[in-house]
Amino acid sequence: MSKSYLNKVELKGGQIILFHRQNAQRPVYHMRIHVRGMKDIRGNKVTYVQRSTGETDLEEARRIALDAFDDLKLKARAKQAVTTLTFSEMYELWWESKKKILEQQWFAKGRTGKNKRVEWYEKHAQRYWLAYFGKHKVEELTHSFVQGYWNWRQTYWARASEEERKKYPNHAINPAKKSLDMEQSALREVFGWANSMKLINYTPLIQNPYARKGIKPKRRASFDESEFLLLQDYMAEWVQGRGKHDRRVNAAHKRNRKLLQIYVHFLAYTGMRTGEVLKLKHKDIGYALIETRETGLVIQVADDTKTGAREVTSTADLVDWYEELCKLTGHTERDDWLFCNWQGKQITGFYKTFAKLLDEAELLYTENGDRRSAYSLRHYYAEQMFAEIGHTHAVLDMLATNMGTGRDYLESYYIRRGLIDGEALVRTRHGYRGVDAVAHDVSS
Repeated sequence: MSKSYLNKVELKGGQIILFHRQNAQRPVYHMRIHVRGMKDIRGNKVTYVQRSTGETDLEEARRIALDAFDDLKLKARAKQAVTTLTFSEMYELWWESKKKILEQQWFAKGRTGKNKRVEWYEKHAQRYWLAYFGKHKVEELTHSFVQGYWNWRQTYWARASEEERKKYPNHAINPAKKSLDMEQSALREVFGWANSMKLINYTPLIQNPYARKGIKPKRRASFDESEFLLLQDYMAEWVQGRGKHDRRVNAAHKRNRKLLQIYVHFLAYTGMRTGEVLKLKHKDIGYALIETRETGLVIQVADDTKTGAREVTSTADLVDWYEELCKLTGHTERDDWLFCNWQGKQITGFYKTFAKLLDEAELLYTENGDRRSAYSLRHYYAEQMFAEIGHTHAVLDMLATNMGTGRDYLESYYIRRGLIDGEALVRTRHGYRGVDAVAHDVSS
């Protein structure tokens, strides 16, 4: 017995040992219990379990130790893990299995590159789930504590520091229903798995406020036609170094601003996802006649994107912007990235710059206070095309195919309900202006 164990008391023929720890401030009894056949969660042998009884009275310490001994015997007999885990440890065990499944599904679909689903889990776990639950022991995760997560989650960004908000410019002060629904499903899976593995003996109620109140999904902030025209007009000045807060803008800054301007039009004139556009190479670009009998771009989306490979047709106005892009970068070989830096290296995003641009143009927030992002341009495209081509079921099907989404999703999230029901729209081409039109407006 170690010299650090003082005032040793043996029970059950030495299977239970009570003792005081050396140099402890209070004479609290600790217990060391040995039961044959104990295992941890990974199936490794556990020789003994040692923890505090929390009692200074010997008789109370005896009672707690004997109860713990009986509990460990039952767990050993049932081949259950005897070690106490924190949520972080429990989550790590679950994630080992879940990640393998997600990666197998990803490769089974023939996709390569980063697995977006894996990235989503890892980011949300680190930022939210482990931050709230992580250090707590699994037996402390009561129903009320688990349900308290939703209030903590909904106010997370309102409580965040300015530094953290700047670090993650795409944050939403008020999380969307879809976001919380996805987190709800993930947490239910984690706790359900833990219960099936006998790590916990119950599954807490996991229900976000949207589900409880039956609140409908919230449509992502978009642009209407006049707002997109304002954005185009401001960008035309901004790329020349004549933005609202500009003092000295060098050539490198102007190049990056021009690149962002073209990126905005790629999103607005194709309806593609932000990541899909940034993965494009020149070999993915072709030309074809479109519905308006004009020439547009035909774009091959990579198979390692969210919904896999598909063909996208742009509006005719994007042809001029693509030619501007080729002149700007000078990297036009088949395997060159469309959106690249001076050296031809792929650009991975314009998150902070685009948010700053919208803020300067006074378009970062809608009238309802919802924050816009680059993804808002995908919604703008859907409504503009619906207005341009016509309010028909065939158009909805075409848009769903072009955008790589389901028609029901298109109706629920991308096109406002009043437009689908036949609300009158102003049929105009002004929402789609090419390079020449924008240049003309600036010079006039």
